[in-house]
Amino acid sequence: MKTVAGSKEHCCVPRCSASSRYNSVLSFHRFPQDASLRAKWLHGIRRVQFTVTQHTKVCSRHFEESLIRTTAKGKRVLSRDAVPSLFDWNDYSVKRRTGVWERRPKPSTSEPEPEDIEDVPDEAVPDEEAVPMEHEARPTVCVDKEEYERMKSEIEALREQLQTLHLKNSFGLQRFASSPEDIRFYTR
Repeated sequence: MKTVAGSKEHCCVPRCSASSRYNSVLSFHRFPQDASLRAKWLHGIRRVQFTVTQHTKVCSRHFEESLIRTTAKGKRVLSRDAVPSLFDWNDYSVKRRTGVWERRPKPSTSEPEPEDIEDVPDEAVPDEEAVPMEHEARPTVCVDKEEYERMKSEIEALREQLQTLHLKNSFGLQRFASSPEDIRFYTR
């Protein structure tokens, strides 16, 4: 008899490629022993003429989260009346969290068109303090020229140092090209 010590579990649902080899988060569940419940499972996964063995399993993607509970030892177990109902063909998709950019309200970038702007005399415009600002002005970074030059030279020195270290650590012809002794040593 073959040993199946290293075998991985696979989902038997059509168009589902879930495997415990590539996804350790999923749980895989055997078909129930009860004939009527087993028939519901087979009908649900659209496999009527299908032979079920002890190794035939359905992954947890096809069960609602409320039907799966976790034991004290961390094993994920189905409720007794659980039937797989979440499939590719019934357009079920897990509701994903909205991304950080989707959750934030987008700032309005509508600029008035030139024809919408009217010429208003200067005395009709109130003081700037009374006009509510729609957004804060972006802070500007001020660095004096000496500081800029110092940073620039430091960056250049660090790049040269990185290049030198990279050459020291690489084992290749470029490293030994300038040293005939090293070439002789490694090619004897």
